[in-house]
Amino acid sequence: MLIKVFNVEFQIIQFVLVNYLRLMSYPVKNSDVEGQHLLISVAFAQLSKIRLILAILLSLITAFLFALALKYSNKLYTNFLFIQVDDEVSATHYLITTSKNEQFVCPKHLIKEKSYFTFRMLVYGFNSQIQSFEPIEFECKGRIISEMIKLRNKQDRNVKREYFGYCSIQIPIDSILVYSFNAFTGAFNLLQYFAVAIWIAENIILPSILILIFTLLSVYINYFLYVRSRKRLQQLANYEQNVEIYDRDKLKLNQIYQKVPSSWLLPGDLLVLKENQVLNCDCAIIEGDVLVNEATLTGEDIPIPKCAFQNQNVEFSFEKMNQNCLFEGTKLIQVNRGVAIVLRTGFSTLRGQYFRNVLYPHPQSMKFYIQAAKFLLGNGLIMAAIFGFFLISYIPMDFEPSILVLRFLDNIVWSIPPSMPIFFQVCKTFSLVKLEKKGIIGNNAEKIESAGIIDTCCFDKTGTLTTLGFKVVKAIPQEEQPILNAIMGCCHHLLKVNGNIIGDPLEIEMLRFVGWQCDFDKQRTIINGNNKQFVIHKIFDFNTQNFMMSVIVSVDQKYFLYTKGTPESINQIALSKRDDLINEFNINATKGYRILGLAYRELQSNQIDLTREQLEQSLNFVGLLLMENPLKQDTADVIAALKKSGLDIKVISGDNPLTTIQCSKMAQILTADQDISFIDYNEQDQSVTIQSNNDKKVIQIQQQNIFNQLDTIIDDKSELAITGKFLDYVITQGNLKDINDLNDNQLAKASGKNMVFTEIAQIDTEDVNVKKFLFNLIKKTKVFARQKPEQKKHVIQVLQSLGKQVLMCGDGANDCSAISQAQVGISFNEADASYTAPFISRSNSIDCVIKILQQGKVSKRNFIEVFQYLISVNVIKFIAILITFLEAETFADIQFTYTSLIAIIPLLTFLCMSGPCDTLADQNPIDDQFALRNQLQIYNNLFWASVGLIINYFLSQQARDVHTCQFKEPIDNCIPKPINSLKQSGDIQSIMFLSIIFYFMTFAINLYVSSPFKLRYYQNKLLLVWTIIGFVIFFLAAIFPNQGGKWLKVIDINDNTYKGFNWIMIAVVIGTATVGFITQRLLTKFYPSQQRI
Repeated sequence: MLIKVFNVEFQIIQFVLVNYLRLMSYPVKNSDVEGQHLLISVAFAQLSKIRLILAILLSLITAFLFALALKYSNKLYTNFLFIQVDDEVSATHYLITTSKNEQFVCPKHLIKEKSYFTFRMLVYGFNSQIQSFEPIEFECKGRIISEMIKLRNKQDRNVKREYFGYCSIQIPIDSILVYSFNAFTGAFNLLQYFAVAIWIAENIILPSILILIFTLLSVYINYFLYVRSRKRLQQLANYEQNVEIYDRDKLKLNQIYQKVPSSWLLPGDLLVLKENQVLNCDCAIIEGDVLVNEATLTGEDIPIPKCAFQNQNVEFSFEKMNQNCLFEGTKLIQVNRGVAIVLRTGFSTLRGQYFRNVLYPHPQSMKFYIQAAKFLLGNGLIMAAIFGFFLISYIPMDFEPSILVLRFLDNIVWSIPPSMPIFFQVCKTFSLVKLEKKGIIGNNAEKIESAGIIDTCCFDKTGTLTTLGFKVVKAIPQEEQPILNAIMGCCHHLLKVNGNIIGDPLEIEMLRFVGWQCDFDKQRTIINGNNKQFVIHKIFDFNTQNFMMSVIVSVDQKYFLYTKGTPESINQIALSKRDDLINEFNINATKGYRILGLAYRELQSNQIDLTREQLEQSLNFVGLLLMENPLKQDTADVIAALKKSGLDIKVISGDNPLTTIQCSKMAQILTADQDISFIDYNEQDQSVTIQSNNDKKVIQIQQQNIFNQLDTIIDDKSELAITGKFLDYVITQGNLKDINDLNDNQLAKASGKNMVFTEIAQIDTEDVNVKKFLFNLIKKTKVFARQKPEQKKHVIQVLQSLGKQVLMCGDGANDCSAISQAQVGISFNEADASYTAPFISRSNSIDCVIKILQQGKVSKRNFIEVFQYLISVNVIKFIAILITFLEAETFADIQFTYTSLIAIIPLLTFLCMSGPCDTLADQNPIDDQFALRNQLQIYNNLFWASVGLIINYFLSQQARDVHTCQFKEPIDNCIPKPINSLKQSGDIQSIMFLSIIFYFMTFAINLYVSSPFKLRYYQNKLLLVWTIIGFVIFFLAAIFPNQGGKWLKVIDINDNTYKGFNWIMIAVVIGTATVGFITQRLLTKFYPSQQRI
């Protein structure tokens, strides 16, 4: 009880301290331009000159170790060098805290005596009026459009240039000097230098030189790959072209200010829109209209019409005025007197945010490396204990202390192989190369590691599971065919460009279905059909607020409003409700059809100038248009393979729920004969609707224990689908401002308490119960329909909070946030989601998911085997060296070189080239190196190899003369004392060397796990050949010591030493290796280092 009270008091104190520290800093007024990289607070700091001088002195005294500590410890760097101050004037830097509680230090800069700092490509300044920091951007959000246009000339262009920079996305590429400094001062590189220093002190020269050369090569190969990746990103980022801008004070076509490079554009400029122009800024149309292609944003290669603001006396909003806004990357197909005001440039554009996500991805999970570090620490302690055991024998031998000290320091080198990260990088590189050969481009090598442990796959629907094309099935009811044909023939926004009709593929297919003809040659579009001529006077494009599109047409001297949209939306504003059509809609939606409602209204001539809101009401809801959006050819097969492998498959789509459910059935994500419960939330009625097998249940939210009632749905055996509205309702009820406020473990701990203290708020038990419900809901749900982009991201976040490793595959801009959030993101070549995706498929097939997962499992398994192999060979080599010390011997340069480099580098390189199995495994490798299963794999090999070394040592004592000593004379009598140097030739060091080079090859075979991830050992031709070469070298040197061994210069054995002992030594290593192989196979079979997904 006392402990519980103490814990609560500690949490209260922590809560108060955190908030006190935050009071010492200023908040940040966040903006859309920040994307996923939000700042929450900024504090003023001053670089202390005294502390800086002290840091320099400490660095010199410690041979720059203190400088490296400052580099790798952000907390030490901040606390040691900087002093927090109260005012901005005396500050030299800013201490910033991100929404993920990361802390950074940014230097202060000045523009016209105004302070600012740059964080991840965005400029921030202090706003004294609201006493907070904010990103520096063109003031447009919430402003009256006409005022926004007038205020565009408020600042001088040169000053603007300093604030906003150039209108281009410049991908930073580190110079070779900067990259080299960061690479060569890496933690493992420092360990390499330590190892080299020890080896040189021990007079081991050749291996020291070669490992430095190998490190040099690996760094610059990685630099080449880094530069290539960044340059490719730069090519995607920039559009170089000349543009025209208007006079800064006048908006007339005959007063063009100048023609400038597009990179010179600044927020507030008036840009002349030209056909075939690709925009490199976000802007808003203030004059004219355009036809654009937003394929790089939406993933759909369809023309979209956009026009100028009809009313400039309203507040501007990117979200609400999407029809008037153009975004970077958009291609202008057709322009009619287009002029736009530039609003955002560079990394502040929507597209720029995607590139920021690529440059600053979510931190990679460090679980593998943390657990590996734990194992290395334990292994180092074991090796220290072994050294201590041998020290009992070394001390009476009268070794020079420096030799034993160097041997102890060598213990550190052997326990933490300095070349390990190099081979990890080799494995990642080969995996990316293999994927590129299969048509998949990898932008982030770290993500291939994550792909090996994925257990949940999420897919967008349209363009990912299905094609982008549509096929009309029919229009119903048949008796309304004339008016239905009229609506389908006229209600579109198609255009003719270069003799071809272009527009939404759905509308093209709709026009083709009715067979009517369009005449685009005149000022107004004329439609000919059913022996009549229809003239289109006005077009109201698709509106995401009411999910409808309308046109005003005249025919036979009468005016009509023709409308198409979602059946639910049209039925809400219909003159009379059409329950019969809604029932027909529900029935056909469950068959997977894309369905549009068709409606009309007759107008008087004086009504055609009314607003859209006034026109789109009291409609005659007359019918439905049924279309197919077929699955991609191999979608069902790929999903079946993924499900067979044990992966949890989910669909996260913005489409209609019933259509998405049926699509999921066709793709075999949902089981066709399984009960399916569909949950929606009705904002107007404030009720939750649950539909299961055509049985509908409505729960009013005022009812008590609503979530207890919903829990029964989660607990039953039916599969679940929910809408974005219901997800929003649950999040709101749980006061869940941040999805990651509580993870699953925290919820479990909180369930038995009346109050839980968190860092920023108190969450009562009811809220905790809602969060539990949310986590269980998302865990069970298979289909998420009508999801907004942020909701897609929230679903991924909750899954990750549950400990899931998530893959997201999508093609549109609405998938970007989710793709960036997921452990592994996949997109397709032509979609703008590809900018945030670490993997981009050149093909539109989702088969790329299987290929990436297969290669990911191989890569993860290769990581584990590289780690285990390096530990095994280093430990056994360490033990062999300790044994040679018993006779004051050690390995010669060529032996060190062979065991440290020649035998290992090609073998591990070829191991990293192992290919995946043909089928996707239903298991994932256990990447926890501290797990007993993985430890046993290593210690089994080490045990039997150590037994072999010990047996060979004692047998060799009986079978040979030791140095110049007579047979059976104590060895102490023939080693000169004190021992101040080690002999680099002799019988025992040669025997130990021959033994371990055999074990080196058998370790590779024993640790290699093929099924179910990789091809068989013998199918890796290069690895097999190198292993055979290793065995050939062993047998040549062991069987023919005076010919093979000396010719190879790897052994030095007295002629009288063996006397047949060589065959005994060969038998011992083969015998112990065979026992080790058998026990390893038994461990792999009954205690494998992999687990089912």
